[in-house]
Amino acid sequence: MMLPRGALPPLRWPLVLLGSVLVVLTLQWTRPVSLPLALAVFLIALAWPVQLWLERRLPRWLAYVGTLLCVLTFLTAFVWLLWAGIGLVGQGMVQYRDSLDQSWGDLLRWARRNGVALPNTQLEDVDIAPLLSVLRVTLEELYSAVGLLGLTLVFLLLGLLEARGFGAKLRRLPSGAEFRAAADEIGRKFRRYMLVRTFVSVVTGVLTWLFALIVGLELAVTWGLIAFVLNYIPFVGSILAIVPPVIFAAVQAGDWSLPIVTFIGMAAIQVTMGNYVDPRLEGRALSLSPLVVVISIFFWGLVWGVPGAFIGVPLTIGLATACGRFESTQWLTQLLGQAPAPDSSEEEAGRAMQHPPER
Repeated sequence: MMLPRGALPPLRWPLVLLGSVLVVLTLQWTRPVSLPLALAVFLIALAWPVQLWLERRLPRWLAYVGTLLCVLTFLTAFVWLLWAGIGLVGQGMVQYRDSLDQSWGDLLRWARRNGVALPNTQLEDVDIAPLLSVLRVTLEELYSAVGLLGLTLVFLLLGLLEARGFGAKLRRLPSGAEFRAAADEIGRKFRRYMLVRTFVSVVTGVLTWLFALIVGLELAVTWGLIAFVLNYIPFVGSILAIVPPVIFAAVQAGDWSLPIVTFIGMAAIQVTMGNYVDPRLEGRALSLSPLVVVISIFFWGLVWGVPGAFIGVPLTIGLATACGRFESTQWLTQLLGQAPAPDSSEEEAGRAMQHPPER
């Protein structure tokens, strides 16, 4: 029996499935090292054209320093924009302190009328044990994030130094030309992915800003800024971008009309951009199925958490691109890619089946 070109024999499918499960479990088990390594490779692919451009104009060591400064500037700007948005929200809350106290009082009265049990409202009577537990978890997550960022920067420093030599090593391998071509193509697709992601984030931020202006929600620029920054984090960022403006709308309006309108509008923007526009743009620009884009975000999010959701699509891009370079794994690239458009012969055959000729 002849198998299709590049297809696997049926008896090898269980081995492939078992090997895939072992690889995923290994990546999850080695998360403290494998995740920052993957993030560093992603950043190196984004920063490598900058280093090449600087090397044509500056000494190599100075180009290396300049590339690192560019990466650190980008990461610092990302954190600063998010922190500045949070600070502006805090300042806005201070202006509505009286309204916030009134809203809290209304909530307490509603709870008493409906028999809803609430914790003690006097500050001196509040049990701080749950607060301490939340603070401990927050500090642990912050410590983990700092460690992840630090190890990622270490891998980035070493990777930029070794990138040129690593390319020379690839060329010496038996299939070095294919590996080098796959690495170059993966780098180009990583950069294309960030361009698409940035475009979607900008559009989401502008739509959020315009919607806030239309409904009369204050700090419209702040909500647009927060939506722009958080949209780089798939799904989780969309949820985080909705909650603060809804809470602020309740404080600003003092009733439920503005919060409900704000929630519906913000959710519509995030759902439309995150679940419809973004997957299709990424799929079209990166030759991936939109369904694969969504599944990859959830899958790598389960493996590596929020950072895995952020880097899930690039990882899938790299896997599909690398497999497409070798005949034995091209079937996987075809499964992950977009469905090919039917040619004229297939369309004519389909029309013939739907409308058979009359006898």
